[in-house]
Amino acid sequence: MNGLVAPRRPQPSLLERLRQGMSLRRLALLSLALNLFLAAMLVGTTGKPAPPPYRPMPDRFVEHVAAGMSDADAARLRAIFEPLRPRYDALTEEYREEGQRVRSLLQAEPVDFESLNAAIAAARAKRRLIGELTEQTVLLVLPDLSPAGRLRMVGGWGSAGAPDTPKK
Repeated sequence: MNGLVAPRRPQPSLLERLRQGMSLRRLALLSLALNLFLAAMLVGTTGKPAPPPYRPMPDRFVEHVAAGMSDADAARLRAIFEPLRPRYDALTEEYREEGQRVRSLLQAEPVDFESLNAAIAAARAKRRLIGELTEQTVLLVLPDLSPAGRLRMVGGWGSAGAPDTPKK
């Protein structure tokens, strides 16, 4: 060996470097921060919010639209949908039965795609009937509503979610 090169000191271990650079206070704060982060992650992954309570059709639609209407318009809207509740209940039940039929066909082995397509078409038809009943009922109530109520029903200017000023 050449006498000009100084002997190398051994590199300090990771634990020695931590002892030199970090105080006990810093390690405690780091540990606390890590524990809080892990606790927040556990709470975030396990604490799922409960689903909103089930509200049958037409209640969801009526209450959503009525929220932005005058009291008189909201009362008219509720009054026209109330007698239709048994029809909506029957259509909803039929739609659920068709959906259950689709699920059972999907779980069968082997899958009968012809029956599956027919079941999907039947479920789609039930859903379409619910939509058509809603549209017909809205068309019946529109003449009885105020101009602002009609705009709210059709989602036009001045209704919730529409721009504040009309486009020119």
